[in-house]
Amino acid sequence: MLSFLKSAINRHLDETALIIDQLTTIDITSQPVENGRKFGEIVLHMIRSLEYYSRGLTSKVWEVLPYDLDSYPSSKDIQELYRSVSSRVRSYLNDLSPSLLEEHFSEFNRPASGFEILLEMLEHSIQHRGQLLVYLRLLDVEPAKIPYII
Repeated sequence: MLSFLKSAINRHLDETALIIDQLTTIDITSQPVENGRKFGEIVLHMIRSLEYYSRGLTSKVWEVLPYDLDSYPSSKDIQELYRSVSSRVRSYLNDLSPSLLEEHFSEFNRPASGFEILLEMLEHSIQHRGQLLVYLRLLDVEPAKIPYII
């Protein structure tokens, strides 16, 4: 099960990089939906969430790192952060053991196993990637093609 999750997360990181690469084609301060977050803020939230979950599982440090446009004011800054975080997430994944999937954590709204936390990390990131795809279309930008199986 662990190898399946690691493979899925690594594939997700690669696929998401295709969208991150498109940041230079848009204004990251765009707010395609009234009262919604700015495009760059969603990207930063997604990136930092990947790090939050994976780092927390492996080091037991559950710290939210900065994800505001003041800290990452340009597309290039966000792209560099994504590459850096992706590398760290892959490293954290390599440190995971099958026993960690069965371990339970009670620091959250409800107790959860390591398996549930990894799955939530992936689900959360996929949700925001889908949001970004919609936002790109609202900004009249054709999203990069993600090589799905079907």
